[in-house]
Amino acid sequence: MAAERCVKMLAVKGEVLAFQCKSFSSKTRDHRKGSEVSFYSLSFTRDSQSFSVRDRNPSLIHKDSSAETDVVHCCSALDIQQRQKVPCVLLRLCKKRTSAFKYMLYSICTSTEAKLHAEFVLPYEMRDNISILLGPTLIWSHENSVFYTSSQTRGVKEVPVPITVNFIGELPLHQRKLVVQGAQNMPSDQSKVKNILYFIEDGRTLNSVCLVPDAYSSVIRCMLVLSAEEVHAGLRSAVLAATSMKQLVRFENGLPLDVCLLPYEQPLSIRVIHTLKNDDLVVVTFIEGNVCAVWKDTFQMAGCWTGVRLLLVDDFMGCGTDQMLLVFESSSAEPLSSFLLTDLCAVTYSCGRSDGEELNTSDAAQENHLLMVQALESRLQSGLSVLEDLQRDVEVKDRLLQQSLVALTDLVSGREHAISSPEQEGLVSLWDEDDDDDGAGDEEDDGMQTECAEAPLKLHRVWQRVIGQSLIVGVVLTSTNNTSVMNISASIVLDSHQTGAAPVLNTKTVILPYPVAHGPSPVKIRRSDCSADSSGSRLALVAVTDAAPLLTSGCVRCPIMLHYSSKESPGSAAGECARVSQHCGEISLDLKDISMGKLHPRLLQEHRLNTDEAREDLLSLLALLDVCFFRLECPGHTLVDVQGWLQESLHFERLEIDPRFTADPSSVSLFRWEQSSPFQGVLSVYCRDELSLLHFLHALCDFLPVSHDLQPLERPRLCAGPLAQTLQTEIHTVTQEASSVLRSDEGVRRGEAESQTLHTLREEWLKERGRCNERLRPLLDETRYSRLIERMIHAQLDADEAALIEAPRL
Repeated sequence: MAAERCVKMLAVKGEVLAFQCKSFSSKTRDHRKGSEVSFYSLSFTRDSQSFSVRDRNPSLIHKDSSAETDVVHCCSALDIQQRQKVPCVLLRLCKKRTSAFKYMLYSICTSTEAKLHAEFVLPYEMRDNISILLGPTLIWSHENSVFYTSSQTRGVKEVPVPITVNFIGELPLHQRKLVVQGAQNMPSDQSKVKNILYFIEDGRTLNSVCLVPDAYSSVIRCMLVLSAEEVHAGLRSAVLAATSMKQLVRFENGLPLDVCLLPYEQPLSIRVIHTLKNDDLVVVTFIEGNVCAVWKDTFQMAGCWTGVRLLLVDDFMGCGTDQMLLVFESSSAEPLSSFLLTDLCAVTYSCGRSDGEELNTSDAAQENHLLMVQALESRLQSGLSVLEDLQRDVEVKDRLLQQSLVALTDLVSGREHAISSPEQEGLVSLWDEDDDDDGAGDEEDDGMQTECAEAPLKLHRVWQRVIGQSLIVGVVLTSTNNTSVMNISASIVLDSHQTGAAPVLNTKTVILPYPVAHGPSPVKIRRSDCSADSSGSRLALVAVTDAAPLLTSGCVRCPIMLHYSSKESPGSAAGECARVSQHCGEISLDLKDISMGKLHPRLLQEHRLNTDEAREDLLSLLALLDVCFFRLECPGHTLVDVQGWLQESLHFERLEIDPRFTADPSSVSLFRWEQSSPFQGVLSVYCRDELSLLHFLHALCDFLPVSHDLQPLERPRLCAGPLAQTLQTEIHTVTQEASSVLRSDEGVRRGEAESQTLHTLREEWLKERGRCNERLRPLLDETRYSRLIERMIHAQLDADEAALIEAPRL
């Protein structure tokens, strides 16, 4: 007559695999007792809200007529031959008249078959630190020695390093995965110990401080490695550990980050549950049948249970996420007569338990729930404000696109387009303005509100830099107290007889506030209609262009012209504004000076410079480099020291003229770290190409802990895709063809004479446009003029077509 002795269970692919040991009396003369081990599966049924046996006939694993068989340990492990996780079970056979113990390691291949991986005999009973890991490989400890065996080792092997074991497990690495962590006595002084990591595959050892500090090693009772990555000669890791001091501690790279007080003593194991709402749970089991759950993101207590016989974690519901199955002590013969199946979010099923026993919440747990609700409410309010801001941005973009389409339609039809005032559009000036000084003289003319200048801009100096193939020209200027100018831009004028290039180079112009010592850092302003501040503060107008076409003749002199909108002569109508061109100075480009590095910014190599030349270097770099913004946040704890990492690890240097910027001596790059709160900051990266940006981001991701989130921030753009390209083509066509027509005449004068000639030719061209039936003036060639008009019309049509196509998408 067979009798059931014990049942051990294991979660496999959403089902419960039960191993059952039975003993029976043999039919021999001495009536010796035999035993057998079999297994069967149970699956959860939602209709009955209980677990039912899938097959009534258990499958036999092992049967012995002369020895008692017990199930020592069972778990799932990766079979390297099948390349999938399989359930494994360790059996122990013991005969009464012998002092040896026989062990057998099986894996369950199918629903009815088992495979033997290892069989060996030990003179002692295996008790401590038993683990079945990758292979499957069986590892255990006995009297400060570690042993292991598998189908590949051909017997039992002993780790050659004597070690007091604290942890045996797997690390999520690419090659070496099986590891033993513990304390080793120092050969020189037996009273001192050293905490090490021993890798079973190759026998290498590491200092265990890369996982947990030495001060915690003696009190840690169980541990779970969340992530690990080999970096140089150490490890980057994230670890959860439960101590004998009733603490659950989270470590990153060997440093403690968060601590949660546990309600019970003597922890046994740690498991992580991936729930339906992506709020992971950390479940800790204890010796006396106690279990507690902690929210992983907030590290607050979620629930406690007592009288638990077994904890299983798997997707028993088949919903794609994990649930925990708590099997409670019961007097029933059924293995799953009393259980709780839950994820503390959306799934809760109970059997054989009263409602009051579902969740044992203490006062601390209730307080944690209240704090969590408050945090969720604040997060919801923050999300709603962000959505409102995004909705307002979308409305502004839609209105801007609509106005752009109207402007393009008016341009094609030849109608005059009325521009609405900035106040009507809800625009705010980026510059500080004095309302008392400006409010008295404002007048409206054709729907646009301006204040015209009565005096020219005051120019201080002109500088130039060459970085790579880019020429950067800057002008430092201020406006007088009674001056207000708009649409400020600069152009570089060439002598066509020297270079053979166009008389006016295609440049990109940006306006930057001139930096003062330890003042606010410069920020690019890409606003086309930008007014000079009437308070007299200094501005820097920086133009960037390609230097390659200028270096063909060795040495080139280029006048710099400043263009802005200002009031015309006193004879003009009141409030009428006109385009004014003003000569700023002249720059000289010499190939020899460029090759010797005389025009290269010195600020990148000498970061302690605090001179006007250093400020010009900073402005040149800000105008040339492309800027990318990245938001770094960590909701769980304070951010790491990014500024310290830039200076200490990457050896970047802070700029003396503006300590908010950090420069890379080996490349043309700038960095700015702004931390808005202990949990969030913005990193601005100024670089020349995407390759250098990717190299920096790779180093940054290696430095940041896994709890930190790095997201790019994008600038809003007025035009995108084909529309931006066609508009750029239109501008290029007008500039190049107009320059070609003007070169065919007698020539371009330099300085003030050249500006007056261009202005006169433009007036003549505008008059001829309204009189198409009259004969062209002899000032321009008829053939070139016709070709120019034809190309301009084609370019405008391409831009209109791209704008109409782009409008429905946006």
